[in-house]
Amino acid sequence: LLLLGAMLALRRASGLRFAPLGARSLRPLATESYTERMDKTGRPVSPHVTIYKFPAAALSSITTRITGVMLTVGTSAIGAASLAGADVPALVSSCQLAAPALVPVAKVAITYPLTYHWLSAMRHAYWDWTASGLHIKTVRTTSLALFAGAGLLSLGFAAI
Repeated sequence: LLLLGAMLALRRASGLRFAPLGARSLRPLATESYTERMDKTGRPVSPHVTIYKFPAAALSSITTRITGVMLTVGTSAIGAASLAGADVPALVSSCQLAAPALVPVAKVAITYPLTYHWLSAMRHAYWDWTASGLHIKTVRTTSLALFAGAGLLSLGFAAI
């Protein structure tokens, strides 16, 4: 309790902010950014993700998450429109009539997330059930195959 009182008195007198009580020493909290501190020391700031080349496995994982979100938002929007009383099949038909040139593009935009996410789920199920195919080279190869397979399937479905 005495230490706490001394710290509070020191804080009020100095006007500085200090680290929490659990810290090993009373050191002022940084008021400058990490980049400013590194500029003073001459050390470079770590590179940002914009200059980092992601491996195929990371891109595949990110794409799986993005397609999952896209599918969730899309199906939720269709469900909400149906619950609100919209005639979704009539809306689709009117869009087909209004812009027939965009129909193949719309088919690819719908089927790519579906096929990609489904193929990715199958790959993960295989990994979970067999615990094989988890070597870096195999994961890279199957990641590239996911992109290609989903693209080819999407184009095939769009041609129907």
